[in-house]
Amino acid sequence: MRNIFKLSFIFLFAILSGQNISDYQYIFIPKEFTNAKANKYGLSNLLAKKLKAKKYVILTDPIQTSCESLHAEIADTGNFLTNKVRVDFKDCQNKTVATFDGKSNIKELEEGMQDALENAMKGINVSNPVHLVSSQMSKQTETVSQTEHVNQKENTIETPNGITAQNTAEAYTNGTLTLNRINLSENQFILANPGKSVPYAVFSASGKKDVYRVQLENGTTTFGYFENGNIVIETPNSDGSFGKQVFIRK
Repeated sequence: MRNIFKLSFIFLFAILSGQNISDYQYIFIPKEFTNAKANKYGLSNLLAKKLKAKKYVILTDPIQTSCESLHAEIADTGNFLTNKVRVDFKDCQNKTVATFDGKSNIKELEEGMQDALENAMKGINVSNPVHLVSSQMSKQTETVSQTEHVNQKENTIETPNGITAQNTAEAYTNGTLTLNRINLSENQFILANPGKSVPYAVFSASGKKDVYRVQLENGTTTFGYFENGNIVIETPNSDGSFGKQVFIRK
C-alpha cells in the first residue's frame, strides 16, 4: 500500500509539473549542458526533437531568451549499473519550474542514455500557453490603454488661433499593414493598428542595444530589432526556424 501511494504521488507530481511547463512555448537548449557527462550520446538533439514533437519552439541563441521562455538542462545521474538522466527546466530567475527523471534497463551507454531521456520526456505535456498568454495580453492591453490616454493629452497641442490638434505618430508599413509606433517609455514601445484595441506588437528592450523582446497580438513571443531605420520582427515558423517581417517608416 505504501509503495502504491508513493507511486501515485510521483505520478501526480509529474502531471502538475507538466502543466507548469505547458504554460510556455519557447525553450532554450544550450550548446553545452552544465553537466559535462550529459554532452554526449546525442542527448541535446534528442531533447530538441522530442520537445518540437510536443509543439515547443526551440531557442539556441541566448539573446533570444526572455521570461516567456524556459532554460533546459540535462544531467547524467546514472552509475555503472543503471543509465539515468534528469531534465531540469528553469525560468528567467533561475528558478526550477519542473524536473523530470528517467532511467533505462539498457546497459549500453549511448542507447541506454537516449532511452532514459525518452522515458523522462513522457511526463512532459504538449505546449499550451493559452492561459499565460491571455493573462499577459490582458495586462499589456490595460497598460497600453492607460498610456494611450495619457499620450493623447500629451500629444494635444494648441495652435495660436486656439484650435487644438494632435501630433501624428510615426507610421510604418510592411506593404500590407500600416501601423503606428507609440512610445510607452524609454525601454518600451508598441506598433498599433488604429482599427484595433489590442496592439499588433509590444516591444520591450533586451540586454542588447536595438534588440527587443516582442509579443505579438496573438500571444506569440519573439524578437525584433532596428535595421537601416526599419523595424524588423522575427516570426517563428513551426519547424523552429524564423522568418522576417520588415516595417519601413513612411
